Amino acid sequence: FQGHSSRLAALDYTVCLHSQVFVTTQGGNFPHFLVGHRRYTYGGHARTIKPDKRKLVQLFDDTNIRWQDFKKHLRDMLRRNDLKGVELRKPGGSLYMHPMPDCMCNAKKSTPTPSSE
Repeated sequence: FQGHSSRLAALDYTVCLHSQVFVTTQGGNFPHFLVGHRRYTYGGHARTIKPDKRKLVQLFDDTNIRWQDFKKHLRDMLRRNDLKGVELRKPGGSLYMHPMPDCMCNAKKSTPTPSSE
């Protein structure tokens, strides 16, 4: 893929889309589209982690932190993140991060009727 940045970006997107867990560490269009695509593809149940970067940096900067404390802080961040994962799109919210209408997840799938020919 050397010299083909678009192909590399497409590969990156595909791997992230189909991964069991996606951890976003940056802002911008790529993670917004990806999070929305994952929500749409997996019916709103895609494991996506958006860590609080400021808190994460503070944890990494504390060289004296004990492993148990570090794990506790990370679990707290993930718990808050899990709550955000099921939120519905608010008016004026990003359509890219929440591509489904709020009622789409409650809609029953229609079964195709056999054609009478």
